[in-house]
This record gives sequence, C-alpha cells and structure tokens, in this order.
Amino acid sequence: MQIKETFRTAIGTVFRLLPLSVEPGLRIFGHPTERSPVFVTANFDLTVKRLARYLKNLDCYLLVAPTGGINVWCAAKGGNFTAHSIISVVKTSGISHKVANRTLILPQLAAPGIDIGLVRKETGWNCKFGPVYARDIPEYIANGFKKTNTMRHVKWTLADRLDVGLGVSSPVLLAILVILAIFLRTWLVEFVVLGWGLVLLMYGFFPWIPGKAGWHKLLFLEVLIGVGLLGYIFLGAGQMGYIRNLFFMAMGLVMVIGTDFSGVTPLYKSDFDPLLDKLGIRRIGPVNFSGRAKIIGGNIILNQTKCTACGICYDVCPRGVYEIGKDEHKRVVIKYPELCEACEACVLQCPEGALSFGAQF
Repeated sequence: MQIKETFRTAIGTVFRLLPLSVEPGLRIFGHPTERSPVFVTANFDLTVKRLARYLKNLDCYLLVAPTGGINVWCAAKGGNFTAHSIISVVKTSGISHKVANRTLILPQLAAPGIDIGLVRKETGWNCKFGPVYARDIPEYIANGFKKTNTMRHVKWTLADRLDVGLGVSSPVLLAILVILAIFLRTWLVEFVVLGWGLVLLMYGFFPWIPGKAGWHKLLFLEVLIGVGLLGYIFLGAGQMGYIRNLFFMAMGLVMVIGTDFSGVTPLYKSDFDPLLDKLGIRRIGPVNFSGRAKIIGGNIILNQTKCTACGICYDVCPRGVYEIGKDEHKRVVIKYPELCEACEACVLQCPEGALSFGAQF
C-alpha cells in the first residue's frame, strides 16, 4: 500500500496537468470534538496529501469536495470547485451530526469560484476563507482562526516555482522524448539536459525575466536566444552545425515550456486559456478552460457608498491590493491597483456588490 501511495504521489507531482483524484468525503484527524474546526479542500490527490501533512497533529475534520481531481485554484476558476461541490459533500458526509459549529474553513484560493451565500442557503453552514498555504494552518488555529497578512498573500517562492514548473512541463517533455526515442533516436541526451535545464532556469528566474505577461517573457527569451544564435554565426562559427542546432532546439523548448508560462500561478493571468476559449476549445477532459479564461485585465472599481467595511475583499485578495481604511468606518481602499490580476475573488465575495471591473488596463 505504501509503495502504491508513493507512486501516486510521484505521478501527481510530475504529471501535474493530469487530474488524479481521491474519493470525496470526510477525513478525521486526531480526536476532534463537536467544537473542532472543519476544513474543506479539492479532491486532487496531491493537494489532499500535502494538506494532511499539516493536519495530522491537529484535532479537526476535513471535507474533500468533488472537483474532478483538479487542484483548488484551477478548479475554482474552471468551474469544478463550486458551491455545489461543497453542498454535496456537506450533505453526504454526515459532518452535520459530528459538530455543533456551522462554519466551514475554505482554501482562500477557492474564493474566485465559490458562492458562499448559496452554500449557506442550501446547507445552513457559514463559510470563511483560511490561509493561502496549508503550512500556516496550525498558526492560524493558534491565532484564534484569524489570518495575518502573510497568510493571505501568494508568495510564489523559488520552491513553489520549481515544484509547479517541473510538474507542468515534465509530461510534455516526456512525451516529446518518447517520440524522439522512437523515430529519431538521436539528440536524446541533449534534449534531456537542455529541456529540464531550461525548466529550472525559466521558472527559477521567472520574476526577473522582463515582461508583465507570460508571453512577453517568452518573447524576451526567444529574442535573447535568437541574438545569441546570430552572434554565434557572426563570429564565424556558423559552420558548426551541432551548436547551431542546439540554439534552435532551445528556441523550440522555450516555446513549449512557456506555452502557459503565466497561467500556473494566481499571481499572473493566463495567456493560453483565453486563446483556447477564442478558438472554441472550452474543455479538455475535465478541465474547463472557458471558466479560467475569464481572468482578464481591467481596472478594479470600488463603490464606497455600497461598502459596509466587512473586509472580505481584503481577506481573499492573494496580491494585497486592498488596505483597511483609516477613517472611522474602516472601509477598505484600493491601495495597490497595479498588483491586481483580476482573479475576481473580491468581486464574487463582496456581499454588497461594491466591486466591479472597468476598462482594460
């Protein structure tokens, strides 16, 4: 059993694009009582395992909602992690008979896809959004179920970038490697070294590659390699076909690796999903690209007259766009509009409809 689970974890890590689900339902950690917290997550195998790592020493319940085996962020934006996902698992898990409280703690990155008002109407359960990262859950509980600013914001560290980059790129690179091994049988070593080397470099240096959008960064890298190739030829070494072909291979690999370079994180808008939507390709298997394509650029607009200072926009924004105002009403203000990536979490969660998007940037 342990070998099987280790294998599933490895597959989930390396083949991040392939939905790998676990059975939805109730998980129990420690010795929870009727006052213990109830967490909710998606039924992506890797998500559940990584979350369980931080819950195993706590006394709590975990509801695993049906999301088609897709992770929290992609499922929420793609229409797979919705209020109906939560309603179904609440009604079928028997959790209502185990706890006296009626509060579900949802992943913050699920905020763009879940209508918590509908959950409350259909189940009688209230919802609140916990930390972005599972590793902060023990501190979050110790802090009286209150988030600090650092718990709200996506940091996109080197470890996060390499983890996601390898998981997203490896399936495509492995598929190409198999094709090369069958039909060409050459350049295999060069492909492996250059392919995975570029993954590490591109995702490792992602924040510092010039360009706001992913495809802008991709274009910069292609131009950089092209300039290197021209310089190589200009210096009179163009007769060395082997090195020249490595330059061309690098250009092709950069294109493959960077196809959805910005769509792998909540910090940047996807360039790829909107293109698929325009081409009429709205779904590939369980992945709904149409929903994710709704992440569009625009000016976030706050109608202060409707704001009731509930602070939920401040709570769910993964970029730290909002700040609690210093006036007597404590209404939020849009402090850093340039950080907004239009994930729509604040717009969906605002109970008064005080937020909307204006014209494109």
